[in-house]
Amino acid sequence: MKTMKNKTRLLLLILLFVACKSKPKKSVDTSNTLEPKYETYNYAGFTKEESYAFFKHISEGGDWTVYGDKERFFYLNFSEIKKHSRILRSDYPKILKETPREDIKNYVTSTDLKKGGGLSLNDYVQQVEVNGLIIIHKGEIVFEGYPRMFPTDLHVNFVITQVFVSTSIAILEDKGLIDTSNPIDYYFDDLKGSDWEGIPVLDILSMSSGIARTPLETYEASFDPINDLAKAKSVRPSGKEYQFSNTDALILTLLVEKISGLRFRDFMEQEIWRKIGSEHSALLGINTNGTSISYLDGMSSTLRDLARFGLAFTPSGRKSANPIISDAHLFKIQEVNETLTKSQSLEEMIFSSYQWRAVFDDGDFYKGAHGGQGLYVSPAKDLVIAFYGTANTDFESNQLHIISRQLAKSGLFDIESNK
Repeated sequence: MKTMKNKTRLLLLILLFVACKSKPKKSVDTSNTLEPKYETYNYAGFTKEESYAFFKHISEGGDWTVYGDKERFFYLNFSEIKKHSRILRSDYPKILKETPREDIKNYVTSTDLKKGGGLSLNDYVQQVEVNGLIIIHKGEIVFEGYPRMFPTDLHVNFVITQVFVSTSIAILEDKGLIDTSNPIDYYFDDLKGSDWEGIPVLDILSMSSGIARTPLETYEASFDPINDLAKAKSVRPSGKEYQFSNTDALILTLLVEKISGLRFRDFMEQEIWRKIGSEHSALLGINTNGTSISYLDGMSSTLRDLARFGLAFTPSGRKSANPIISDAHLFKIQEVNETLTKSQSLEEMIFSSYQWRAVFDDGDFYKGAHGGQGLYVSPAKDLVIAFYGTANTDFESNQLHIISRQLAKSGLFDIESNK
């Protein structure tokens, strides 16, 4: 009798198990699972044939600075082509809420542009040489599109990386480890007696060192770059004239390493990249001597992570108790040397400060790079605009640096009207 009960119980369990397995599954509740709201415009990437041909061209010594798709392939495949180190992402990526706005998507670009004038912003990024564009207002993504890259692609930033260098200097300033009013030879004895002697670190940050622009090949192979930099010659007093110089960014990178005791890559990872809530690891080019190419090819990152860095300069990104961008750093960027002016076809006076190429009278600042890359920050409007691009074979680049400024002044991002 007991055996019969056990058999019956076992049969019931089997039937119950079969019933559960056979029962139609309920549809998964996806009400809280939202698809990304960005546009990819049906971008499909490079074909296998294109990738093979472009990689073969570059690996065999072919010139990648030919613009067009060959150059875009280089921008998006740096890790396959150049020596690099990896900068690890944050353990806690910063979540960016997506609230796309039609008024920004439909914003009409200026008719004065060399190409694409009068188009909506959405049409402009598709028809002009834009790889990706993201706009963040009050900490939320209000426009994002990827017409010629994937959202997860690591794209070369080139000299935008120089503002990561200046931010590193500012972090060391905040710790009381660097005084930018000191001359650079205060920190490097090997520069005493050279033309660098007496040049304040602040003038180097403003790219007004007065040191002649020199080829970088020597420093890239040198195992004593400071000794080689000491041979560079001055062409004018420092602090008198802006002159773009990769050499200024190089010597600042070496200063970060000297004072922190860390490789620049490690300092970047520890003090900036992981703290901004980066979602992806980044790449940083390195020379044959192991030094960081922070002044030229620079970093490769996703567009969102570049925007996260820009966000660190805005009220939305500085809400934490210990923001990486201090009040003092923000003030020093905006407190410019007004003798270092240049119009750069923006129809208003701009200045250079802390490696930011353009600092405007209203406190906005911008850094651009080869081929159409850019990062625009407006602390007053809590606004970040980041973009990537590649010039075409007719040497035409996007003009998103001009559009960014026009967008910032358009009224679309005035805090009072967007509460």
